[in-house]
Amino acid sequence: MTGSAARLILAVFTLAALAACGGGGATRDDGYNAFLEEIASACKPLIIGDDNMGQAITFNGLGATQEHYNSFLGQTSALFRGGITPDVYRGSLTSFVGSGTYNARSFDCIVAHLPVKPAPTPAGPAAK
Repeated sequence: MTGSAARLILAVFTLAALAACGGGGATRDDGYNAFLEEIASACKPLIIGDDNMGQAITFNGLGATQEHYNSFLGQTSALFRGGITPDVYRGSLTSFVGSGTYNARSFDCIVAHLPVKPAPTPAGPAAK
């Protein structure tokens, strides 16, 4: 697969994930921005490919290629909100941003800091 084909596929997945999650989350406070700040601090160095995503989070994009950072934000938003699995997250970001020495460690740390979602309540009669 060529680089441009991989980018097109990633763009389609990113848009689909964002659409499924109700957009980029700029209008709702569900803890995503706090999550970004947490991983920027807890996962140092938060490097994917050649991009320092932790620095980019802290300094509004500085430290990463802009298109890589935008993809990181979109994919991380989808992961945070449950729109994609950790495996899809790892694969799509590695395909787009590139592999690197810190990728596995960074992904493991991000996934470890995901909030625990409560299990869905079984349907049935209401408890008295």
